[in-house]
Amino acid sequence: WVTGHWLTGRVVPGRAFDYSIFGPYAFTNAEEPITRAGITYEPWPIKHSEITTTGNLDKSDITVTLAAGTGLEDQFVGYPPSQVINLTIFQGHMDDVPSLVDYPAQWLGRVTAPEFGDNEVAFNCVPVSTSIQRPGLRRNYQLGCPHVLYGAACQANKETATTRRTVTSINRNRVTFGVPLTNPATYIGGLLEWTTPNGVKETRTVAKVSNSGTEVSLRGSLRGLLVGATVGAVLGCGRNMQSCKTLHDNILNYGGQPFIPLDN
Repeated sequence: WVTGHWLTGRVVPGRAFDYSIFGPYAFTNAEEPITRAGITYEPWPIKHSEITTTGNLDKSDITVTLAAGTGLEDQFVGYPPSQVINLTIFQGHMDDVPSLVDYPAQWLGRVTAPEFGDNEVAFNCVPVSTSIQRPGLRRNYQLGCPHVLYGAACQANKETATTRRTVTSINRNRVTFGVPLTNPATYIGGLLEWTTPNGVKETRTVAKVSNSGTEVSLRGSLRGLLVGATVGAVLGCGRNMQSCKTLHDNILNYGGQPFIPLDN
């Protein structure tokens, strides 16, 4: 038997921003390339832990281990990808012609975290049923708004809240613009988005903005960001009624309960 491992990113419904595309990366433990549904799986030292079929899929986490050198591990160094990384494992018999029927999907899920060894990298992966069965966060009775900014419940206009700027310098996790941002403090907690030369969209949270509005500090590495690139600076939100109304003109979708009685 041979197996093929297919890793790719996708857009996640309900998220506040577009994650764009990651990969794809396709590997097989066969000695020669295998092409299935137009995708070529390259031979590479790769294996995965035992896949259990007890009927309780939420316990069938697996570990995929492969030799370093594919370039896949580089995407996780310093800061994980902005995309949700999916993994699909196909299995078939070496004598069969690779097809959708003879090489069916054996396992589907997503990558959660890597573990780096001397000459290999191991990816911890959880099945897709984990996300389906996990109970969602309950909405608390609170003054502040619990909605994901620009998400489905918030519905604030992200495009209107985005300002384009050109990067003039980069220093570690700090980015400098030639033209300052208006009202710099309103971008704290917001986003900075850019597209790498490889076409991958990266997103980071804005941690700090200088008083001049020309420098922003981000949470995470600036992978793929180059001087001269055009980035999108997206407004943050104070999670209160004033920010919702004045910054985003979105008070009708405010998720907090501002009129909670003060007397217990």
